[in-house]
Amino acid sequence: MSYLISSLIMKRMLLRFPSLLITESMALNVIHGWSRNEFLSSAASSLFFSAPPVERVRSVDAGGGVDLMAEPKLDKYPDVLFPSSMEGLWTCQRSVTTFEGDSFMGVTAWKALGGTNKSSQLQTFKEEYASRFIPSNVVDSSYMVLDRGFEMASRTGVQNLIWDVREPNRLSYYRDNNNKIQIDVIQRLVEAPSDAGFGFQELYRIFDGPFVRAALVKRRYRRAFDEQNRRQVQGLEIMKTFRVLDGMAGTEFPTATIKTSI
Repeated sequence: MSYLISSLIMKRMLLRFPSLLITESMALNVIHGWSRNEFLSSAASSLFFSAPPVERVRSVDAGGGVDLMAEPKLDKYPDVLFPSSMEGLWTCQRSVTTFEGDSFMGVTAWKALGGTNKSSQLQTFKEEYASRFIPSNVVDSSYMVLDRGFEMASRTGVQNLIWDVREPNRLSYYRDNNNKIQIDVIQRLVEAPSDAGFGFQELYRIFDGPFVRAALVKRRYRRAFDEQNRRQVQGLEIMKTFRVLDGMAGTEFPTATIKTSI
């Protein structure tokens, strides 16, 4: 009789909880004298611990923010495209025209991306450095790409820098007492070169030591000539920073905006 009652209890539990794991030891204990309450308690424990883990699927765009830990969303271009006429070395002159918002967040991101860390000078900051444009196997042979490693080294003077033209979406280096900076491109839109100009928009995930930061950079270029009829490229850049909480960047509300002429 006790065996029949025990079997009925187990059948009812399995009908109510199909995913319930009934172990051999539980069945034997029921047969040999477990009370109904003891069996239910053990079954509930089994149900709790045998539930399969729920995999969290992360999406780049999440409401009014961006998940920095999701898979990158890089448009159809693996790198930013520059016209073939720009191949080789160039001298770049950069001037900050506007700096608004949180000075700490703006300066921190600006510095990580290669600029100065002196906020008192950033309002009127000017710099000159070397840039280089090179062929790349990851884009069409009719275009050039920016040598990001060469430019970062030229701006910052760091030596222990890692960047590969074949994998252009990650750059890392050490700065200020061996503080590691890693810059990953998370999103990218590209305007291919044409008579009207060219440009890009990139969202960066910045690992700055133990901190994660987010910065959006938009650039627009046009080809021109100077007073001596020498070829030049003029550009405008807007950099915006955002708060990051649990890997999510609140891209609806920038914390700082820096505008630059190039």
